Amino acid sequence: MKKITQEEWDKVLAEDLTHEDLRYIIRYTNKKNEAGELLLKKNPTHEDLRCLIEHTNKSSEAWELLLKKNPTHEDLLHIIRYTSKAGEAENQLLNQNPTRENLLYLIRYTSKAGEAQKVLDKLNKKGKRMIDIIKER
Repeated sequence: MKKITQEEWDKVLAEDLTHEDLRYIIRYTNKKNEAGELLLKKNPTHEDLRCLIEHTNKSSEAWELLLKKNPTHEDLLHIIRYTSKAGEAENQLLNQNPTRENLLYLIRYTSKAGEAQKVLDKLNKKGKRMIDIIKER
């Protein structure tokens, strides 16, 4: 982790920081929470919000904002894999028309295996052959 001194931070704050700059600070420096506050004020993108959830103490605030912005399956899978919000993201994914691939991931790697299996079973009854499902794994 790179250490930014207070003097350096004051100079950084005077610059016109991009979303990418702030994500870098969040991921790689000791000023992650300070940069997180700034990023939340800049109309954060889905990528910004995933970064905030994964690396800052702003995860709850960022999660709520992401839910309002309709997270993608990619967003939710990232959160499941890398953050403490995994359980909430698993529930959201199950309620958000998951793909077969999403369901297979939930079955293999999460505590939502039973629920995901039930959804997958319903999808299978809609005409998908079992051999095709096996091939997709």
